[in-house]
Amino acid sequence: MKFFRLSDRLSAGSKRGVEMGAGLDNQKKYFEPSLSHAYFALINEILTGHMNDDKVLLKKWEWLNLRHFPQVVMTAGFIYNQTRDFDVTKHLKMKIILSDLRQIVKYWQGAVVITWYYERMVFLLPLNNLEDVDFKQELLLVAQKVISVLEKDFELQASIGIGNIYNQPSLLYRSFEEACQAQKSYLLTDNPIIFYSDLATYHENETVYPFSEESELLVQIKKGNMNAALKALDKVNQVFQSKNPQDLKDVYLAFYLELLITISRALIFQGADPVLVSERKLQLMTMLGKLDGPQDFIKWSCNMLTLFMGMVNKDEYSGLSECVRNAVIFLQSNFRQAVTLREVAAAVHVNPSYLSRTFKKELGINFSTYLTKLRMENAKSVLENSQENIKSISFESGFKNPSYFHTVFKKNTGISPTKFRNIMGEK
Repeated sequence: MKFFRLSDRLSAGSKRGVEMGAGLDNQKKYFEPSLSHAYFALINEILTGHMNDDKVLLKKWEWLNLRHFPQVVMTAGFIYNQTRDFDVTKHLKMKIILSDLRQIVKYWQGAVVITWYYERMVFLLPLNNLEDVDFKQELLLVAQKVISVLEKDFELQASIGIGNIYNQPSLLYRSFEEACQAQKSYLLTDNPIIFYSDLATYHENETVYPFSEESELLVQIKKGNMNAALKALDKVNQVFQSKNPQDLKDVYLAFYLELLITISRALIFQGADPVLVSERKLQLMTMLGKLDGPQDFIKWSCNMLTLFMGMVNKDEYSGLSECVRNAVIFLQSNFRQAVTLREVAAAVHVNPSYLSRTFKKELGINFSTYLTKLRMENAKSVLENSQENIKSISFESGFKNPSYFHTVFKKNTGISPTKFRNIMGEK
């Protein structure tokens, strides 16, 4: 298939829409591959660098009926000091608008677009024989349209990072890491679209983000090594504060808020309770806004890291596969909503049947039983520790109506919610 520039396609006008639509129906949907477990497992291997055999990666890529292997990664997300109210509803909305973003690159032969743990949108793009200058122009055009979609749907300030080009498949993860780093570099420039290759143009006396030191910090967090993580954090603080004047308070606030989000997300993936992490994160954000001098920020960051790392229960998740662990974390955050097996499977990038079987095998109970257990535990806690009316408790715990809540509660405890509250109140 011949590659057409996106700009050429867009300028062709709507009169060709029917003709192009008919042509696309007869083509492989290279821009929207099947949402299979194998597909997302392969993308995960690529972006995390867990597979270093180029031949195996290419073979898997071809086996999934995907087109040209990507050579560069672009990430899109929101500037973190704009996202204090970026709740679960908006996270889910990011997945809904995925189709809109895929439409932007649907004429880019071999383009792949996915969400990455609701954190950012990831675009994997092949060069398609374009020269460097033309390729950069096409990327800028796509990036501008992506920002327009994100800011229209969310009314938040978006940023985009673009990594370097890698022709070796097993090195594409570097482009992903570079894109993520570039995306964070809104601290360095007012430009919301940042190429990693352009970061070197900033002088030593400019605002500096300690990317390598932050990477080492995340490695130690993943290992669960508290002392090593605190030493890594000390280096992060030293590098940042040595390169940034004390009077740039807005820069300090943006940097440490970014650090808070990064560390809290890393700890959730390590098994910390996401609900508790979110609560602590809001408290830490409030404290952050009251800080003044550099030493205050250092003390705050050390306390934040110690608090979060102490919340990780390694034993609870150590025996679970990645998809089940992520499903459990997702349910613990969203059990109050009307979630379904299909929705959770989509969120953790696996087939619903596969998740159902694996969930039962690893946890010993099925999906619906586990979801009911979470809702029951929440309801019992609220009944015991508050005087909130039972109707409100039923809805807040995720039950569709008070009558159903009463039935389920009595089935699981042998008594009614009212009697349970009375008994607990007598203790």
